[in-house]
Amino acid sequence: MPKLAGMSTPSQVTLVQWQPGVDPTENLEAIREAAQQGADGGSSLIVFPEYSFSFAPDAPGSASAPETLEGDWISALTALAREVGATLVAGMLVKREGFRNPFNTMVAVGPGGLMATAEKLHLYDAFGANESSRVAPGVIAEPQLFSWSGLSAGMMACYDLRFPEVARRLVDAGAEVIIVPAQWAPGENKEHHWESLLVARAIENQVFVVAVGQPAPHGVGLSQVIDPEGKCTVRLGSEPGTGSVGLDSALASAVRESNPMPKARRFGVVPLG
Repeated sequence: MPKLAGMSTPSQVTLVQWQPGVDPTENLEAIREAAQQGADGGSSLIVFPEYSFSFAPDAPGSASAPETLEGDWISALTALAREVGATLVAGMLVKREGFRNPFNTMVAVGPGGLMATAEKLHLYDAFGANESSRVAPGVIAEPQLFSWSGLSAGMMACYDLRFPEVARRLVDAGAEVIIVPAQWAPGENKEHHWESLLVARAIENQVFVVAVGQPAPHGVGLSQVIDPEGKCTVRLGSEPGTGSVGLDSALASAVRESNPMPKARRFGVVPLG
């Protein structure tokens, strides 16, 4: 494994594989408990699943009234991040003026407030689901990144994992870590798809992939961290639980130095509309 001697700075992340409920206030209390435990264990980044704000199994995206990014939920997450001294990543429903449906939005919140957002670009209208009936497709804009422990991180949601250009745009913007909150619904071959795509996104982009899903029965679980070489460094099962692991901040650049794929690229990413 390539290494740069004397330049490694391990950074610890905690994955919280947890089942959100309908009530955002009750969900916030569960987030508070898990965030405190993660921070007490030495983690400075704590990641929760998609729909952590509110989740109804029969109709994701319609369980509770969405909030703006200036609302009470983000304010509460900011206070919690300040209290535990860590960055929190979670999925929430965001309302925007002029749109009937909310946006399925991943948020990164630190002690100083909102650091970055990522709207779900590809909605889950597949395998019998119809997310677009309740959620607006994300607006294509410049990716937002945030700094965490010497690494540049970006976010994307669940079904976006099946579209490699979403991850590529994050990496082109400078991401060394891609965080994937998800509610990866179970089904035939779905666990295989989830794990294969996580590894593919890590290898093809030479980045860390930090993926956190909802547990069974509404998700496949299998939250995990994949390093830039495609190796899984922590992996949960299908039931609720947490896991923590350190990320070597020098590894991404070392892997790219050993195998300079970015210099060999001949294609970019252009939005189709």
